[in-house]
This record gives sequence, C-alpha cells and structure tokens, in this order.
Amino acid sequence: MSEQRIFNRDSFLDNIAKQLGRERITAPVARPNLKYNCHKDVFADKSPDELKAILVDYTETTLASQAVVTTKDKLTETLRNVCFHYCTDDGEGLNPIGETIFTADNRLLDIVNPKDLAEKQHGVYIWDYSAGYDANIAVAERAKVGVVFAEQALAESGTMVLYSQAAQGRAVSLLPEASIFIVPKSNIVPRLTQATELLHQKAQNGERIPSCVNFISGPSSTADIELIKVVGVHGPVFATYIIIDDM
Repeated sequence: MSEQRIFNRDSFLDNIAKQLGRERITAPVARPNLKYNCHKDVFADKSPDELKAILVDYTETTLASQAVVTTKDKLTETLRNVCFHYCTDDGEGLNPIGETIFTADNRLLDIVNPKDLAEKQHGVYIWDYSAGYDANIAVAERAKVGVVFAEQALAESGTMVLYSQAAQGRAVSLLPEASIFIVPKSNIVPRLTQATELLHQKAQNGERIPSCVNFISGPSSTADIELIKVVGVHGPVFATYIIIDDM
C-alpha cells in the first residue's frame, strides 16, 4: 500500500506497544523454521488429472453437488445445459424461464459469449460495475443462476476460490438460487495451503491484494442446530463446478 494512503500508523502502533508495556518492534519478525511441512505434502505427488478426479469425486459425494468436465470449444453448450436445467421446473432444460447473471471477467468472456444462452424467456445479464451497485444487485437478487470464474479450485475440500474485483461482484455467486463455478484444470491445486501461498507471494511482490477472498465449498449450508444439515440457508441452494479440461 502506498505510504501516502497510510495515516496515523506510527502513533497507533506506539500506543499499542505502550499498553503492552514494551518497546515497539520495528524490525521484521522472522518466520519460524518449521521442522515438518506436512501441510504441503498432501496430494503433492498428484498430476493435474489426478487432482481433477479428486475434486470431481469429492464434489459429487461429500458436497452432493454437480461437477462437469468440458473443453473450451464445448463450454457454451455445457453452460447452456446447466443453466437451462436450473431455469426450468422439470429440470429438462426445455423452455427455460428466468435469468442468468454472468461475471464480466474477461478470462471467461474471451472463451464464451453469454448472449448465446439467451432465449425468449431466458434473459442473460453481464455484471456491469459502471451501472452502479443498485442495478447489479437488483438483477442478482432475481436471477436463478450466477456464473463466475474461479481463481483456483482446492481438490481436497471441493472449494472454489473467488477474488472480489470490479468485474466480478460478490453478489454473482451469493444471491442467485444456483451458482456455476468455472475453473481451468490448470488452476486446480491440492488444498488451502497453495491458495494462501499465492496470496502471500502477491503481497511479497507488492501486488494489490483483493479486498475479499471467498472460499466456497458447494451450496450454502449449516449444521449449527442439532447437527442437522440444512442447505440453502444463507445463499445458493445448488452448485455446479465446470472444469475446463484443456486450460
């Protein structure tokens, strides 16, 4: 962060040190030299295809969600089938009724045109940050499906990693009834260790860190009451992971 944007830091930290009864520490704190790095060993020997298989299996069993493997050329067809499945009561994808909201992430828009999914009674909206907060939220609230592009997928826990950015508001994956996460096979990593390591590297390199990082594992659910799992309490009821096999 630019020094010009930091105010009262020194006085704030000086006050904390005073309350703790010690001198303020200004030198960098040495990172501990861990004897074991088992958190990095999990699935470390797995190939991209093996990680993909682990992710698909975990998603369809433990998360009770859908995982679809496709290619760039077939992505539009795959999206059409999944979106239309959620937008019809019979689940057959015939005469879809409803609305789908897409992220404006160019990584996705470069390989698929969301407008190709538009039908007579199925509207398609692309997140438009220039339109302002209210306009985008209004669409996300009424949309049946939200389509986002994931930064990474964690094979161990069936988790999608989303970075908040202007082109991809958080509401796209949180407000619609169903969420579709698109991730390239090359972005599947073993577990949370690798996801946070990437963020650490960005910070070390002085790169801008996203204001919010969401780790989403399947549809929203909770088991806080009587350990009974309830799905869709505070977010999407359904989730589909689309893995692009040739990226």
